[in-house]
Amino acid sequence: MPPTTPDRDAVAAAICQSRRVLIFSHVNPDGDAFGSTLGLMWGLRALGKSAPVSIADPVPFNYRFLPGWPEIASRFPTDEDLIITVDGSDPTRFGPGFSPDTVGQRPVIVIDHHVTNPRFGTINWVDPGYPACAQMIYDLLQTLGVPISPEIATCLLTGIATDTLGFSTDHTTPEIVQAAGELMRAGGDLPFILKQAYSTRRLSDVRLWGHILMTLQLERHLTWIESRLEDRRAVGASEGDGSGVASFVLSIEGVTVAALFVEREDGTTKVSLRSAVGWDVAQVAAALGGGGHPQAAGVTLSLPLAEARALVLHHLAQLRLQEE
Repeated sequence: MPPTTPDRDAVAAAICQSRRVLIFSHVNPDGDAFGSTLGLMWGLRALGKSAPVSIADPVPFNYRFLPGWPEIASRFPTDEDLIITVDGSDPTRFGPGFSPDTVGQRPVIVIDHHVTNPRFGTINWVDPGYPACAQMIYDLLQTLGVPISPEIATCLLTGIATDTLGFSTDHTTPEIVQAAGELMRAGGDLPFILKQAYSTRRLSDVRLWGHILMTLQLERHLTWIESRLEDRRAVGASEGDGSGVASFVLSIEGVTVAALFVEREDGTTKVSLRSAVGWDVAQVAAALGGGGHPQAAGVTLSLPLAEARALVLHHLAQLRLQEE
């Protein structure tokens, strides 16, 4: 049992008083978003509560092994008496179902580990000390006395394994490794999860990587790459394909900051930022209306790709001057 904290205890108390819960996570979801929300869904169901999950974007093929994934949909509140947002630092990034008009007077619980979270809920449990939001859900379910089923273990272990990049990030802690071991004992298959998340790719995804890497530009220790609409159409790839390529180019010798620019159908540009320890890209994302972690952050800009690239690179140049 994790040590008690006032914020987590307040979350647990509000959940115990509820009957119907709607769980939101952010657009452009990752493994932690899917794993945390589904793990919480299964945990709340074990308590006899209704707990559908709302994520505005579809589940990528490599996360369709997660128990309950077909139940994820873009939803609007109906008769729920409690709203929970998971793994999202910006109240505008939970899809059309989450807004002041749709939420109304319902209490909102915020569960997040991003340092840029403005604490927009009725109850806010925001702790950047957690490497993955899935670890927060694991501690919460222990507080609630929920037995960890194989379904819960698989979902939460996926969140932990992916948000630590297979336990390779600098914020991987002994506590999260211990939690992963306990989830493995409860039925989570770590080798299978890592294979699905990192080693299973469609042919179109591999071909897209080739196109993206051909756009690579390097200026001192900053590199940037682009996922262009015409290239994705040429290889039959989707906007979500190409995941992991930003972290890949960050591994180039001498590179400390990497940016991926994704040109979107609606004319906007999704930006993913990655950095080495000591380079805080979250401050750049936050300045542009996004958020994230010091070493992994992002933002979606209402600008075409070329303008978004120029704006972000300007901010990253300022970041380099501050850090040097």
